[in-house]
Amino acid sequence: MHAPMIDVGMSRDGVVSRRGFMKQLAVGAGAAGALTLGWRDLVSLQADELRKRGKSMILLWMDGGPSQFESFNPKVGSKFQGPATAISTTLPGIEFAEFWPRTAQSLDKIALIRSMHSNIAVHDRAIALVRTGYPPSVSVRYPTFGSVVARDRFDPDLDLPSFVRIGKPRIATRDVDAGVLGAKYASFNVPSPGALPANVEPVVDEATLRRRLSLAAQFDTEYHSSATDMLIQEKRDIYARTEKFVLSPRLGVFDLENEPTKIRDEYGHTEFGQGCLLARRLVEQGVSFIEVISTGGRNDAGWDTHNNGFRDNPLLCRETDQAYPALLHDLERRGMLDNTLVVWMGEFGRTPKIKPDGGRDHYSKGWLTAFSGGGVQGGQVIGATDKDGKDVTERPVAVQDLFVTFCHILGLDPHDEYMATNERPIKLVEGGELIGELFA
Repeated sequence: MHAPMIDVGMSRDGVVSRRGFMKQLAVGAGAAGALTLGWRDLVSLQADELRKRGKSMILLWMDGGPSQFESFNPKVGSKFQGPATAISTTLPGIEFAEFWPRTAQSLDKIALIRSMHSNIAVHDRAIALVRTGYPPSVSVRYPTFGSVVARDRFDPDLDLPSFVRIGKPRIATRDVDAGVLGAKYASFNVPSPGALPANVEPVVDEATLRRRLSLAAQFDTEYHSSATDMLIQEKRDIYARTEKFVLSPRLGVFDLENEPTKIRDEYGHTEFGQGCLLARRLVEQGVSFIEVISTGGRNDAGWDTHNNGFRDNPLLCRETDQAYPALLHDLERRGMLDNTLVVWMGEFGRTPKIKPDGGRDHYSKGWLTAFSGGGVQGGQVIGATDKDGKDVTERPVAVQDLFVTFCHILGLDPHDEYMATNERPIKLVEGGELIGELFA
């Protein structure tokens, strides 16, 4: 009987594709699973680890563009308010839409920005802007911010990815990846929380895995004998990281069955809820950047409520309203919130004008972002729009300001540079200013 084979993702000419790399990272989890330590043994070390490695970031991505009117800026009394009533929050005078009762009672942990603005209200271009800090370009593939953080925080001794994305984007072709930074800093994608990706097959033991990865690396070097030393070393690094990851004793972090039922219930048994729980577990294990995607189970539309928004928003808001504050409270009680920046946002907001079927179109002139943790002062609202939510009237905040602030919190220099493939230096952020009120 032949030994089972491992697919290391090599094409016929010996190149490891991004998809192949992700597959090879996954293979061998069965062997690693036998080595998994007890979760409680690992948790006991978490506080010291957090202090040593600096702050992490969790991005809660509302894919499609959430409505500010049906969330955190309901514009009570305006003809554009819609049918949702408003509820009080822990901050006197500040109201949320009725779909957010738990988040309303957690506003003491949230700094809400109501004055975001940009000049882009088309999905693919807006996603590129708010995920990279740069307007979309045909000449440069700017990297998503998670890849920038992974580059800065790269640790060859870490046996887990530095950047993990949980959930599936609404429309994959609009997604933003590592761009010019390359596969080394690409995200490790977990389409559904609770387990490693479906292409994980526990088919070989540790010794066989090590032997095959070594052989694959040797073949790859031979096939590219005429390639540059840099290319060869990059491939060797990929195989080394693959081996370290699939044999890690910490792969159990992806198994949510290790969590008490009570904790899982707090987050809610939805893809987004359990994704937020997984994000907390990954932060505990040293992952620097985690993105959790919210689509409400509606991958074709998500928060893009052009049609039937009044019908769909309650469902979208309900699952997020459970998981979002649960994450904040869980991080706080574990002593992790000060070391973890949590950001809630989408690519833009929705129009004040309501369509006949209850939907709202794209709007980029007065939308929302929310910050928590990472040293941010909660219990405040920054900026404002006019009575109908049409224009920013107080403290306009640009997308570049967000990125300068992200860098400040995570200890990155926004003026630091990386090289594009044409050897052009690119700053982490071009322009922008710190949102100083967050730290008042």
